[in-house]
Amino acid sequence: MKGGKPPPLEPAGRKGGGAEKVALGEWSEEPHPLRRTFPGPRGADVPLRVAMERKAFADVVGHAKESLDAEICGVLAGQVCEDDEGLFVHVEAAIRGVAAHEANTRVTFTQETWKTVHETLERDYPNLRMVGWYHSHPGFGVEFSEMDVFIQKNFFPSPTQIALLTDPLGGDMSICRNAEKGVSYLDRFWVDGREHTLRAPAPPPAGKATGVASSGVSELDVRNIEARLSQLIQAVDEQRTSFYRFLTTLLVMALTGIVCWVAYGIYSSYTSRLDPPQLNGYVPVPMRVGDKTIMIGVGVVQWDVPPELNAAYIEAEKQREAGEKAGPSKPDLEPVAPSASVAPAVSPAPAQPGSSRNP
Repeated sequence: MKGGKPPPLEPAGRKGGGAEKVALGEWSEEPHPLRRTFPGPRGADVPLRVAMERKAFADVVGHAKESLDAEICGVLAGQVCEDDEGLFVHVEAAIRGVAAHEANTRVTFTQETWKTVHETLERDYPNLRMVGWYHSHPGFGVEFSEMDVFIQKNFFPSPTQIALLTDPLGGDMSICRNAEKGVSYLDRFWVDGREHTLRAPAPPPAGKATGVASSGVSELDVRNIEARLSQLIQAVDEQRTSFYRFLTTLLVMALTGIVCWVAYGIYSSYTSRLDPPQLNGYVPVPMRVGDKTIMIGVGVVQWDVPPELNAAYIEAEKQREAGEKAGPSKPDLEPVAPSASVAPAVSPAPAQPGSSRNP
């Protein structure tokens, strides 16, 4: 199993009798941290940053609230990750500890519990590791008992494995981790990037209290203020990121529009070229000049008139007709048909037989 397989804890009362047996052992390998961005604020001053997915957090809370008379337990699955600020634990799923021995003040992982946990982990979350465990103290607060600390030290001994404790009646939570001198409590963790404050053991007596506590402001109040400030800073960062994305989208849309407009202009100029008229032939037209008859060749041409030029000719024809109705006649200006036009040829045709000479 990834990260090693914890040894089973067999409670008293199993077949075969005997006292409670605890089989201890070391984890086979230390999980290699993944390179990933921490889903929370930068510069968080905590011994170990813990981030949970929203669904995993909801599963833990929902499991604890299902049993308000007896403790429940389960395993946290996720990854040990690393970024520029160091290691952090990313909890992505919660696996219930079924077949555990539950009582009012204690809960015991059995061999069947470990078997079910490993089967679920391998079947549903093959890419995740066990990064800790959780259990509840319904109505008893969130301070770890000696048995809780024993389980954490011996079954989850890695420095990157955590223990989460929740009180479904009081709504408090606490998280501890393995340190050089026993276990240490964390004061906060993050769910989907949102900071949540954790409960820690009672502060030392008044004689050993810090200067902040002696001034009338408790350490919990200071942590709450820091948590609120961190949330505000994160909200400002998210708004700034959204604003930059909006500006980038507008810039891309504007550049796309300009490119499309230029491309359309190039395409229009290429497809609507003004080709000159093409001469198809001559039509001889006899004309009388004085006492002589000459032949004039009228050229027949084909010209695909552009729509805008043909529209100009049509407009000129309308103006001519309006002028004829309003005043003296003006030289005719015939509109040009889109398909063909007729224009006089520049070279004269030969004269008909009987004429004196060619012009």
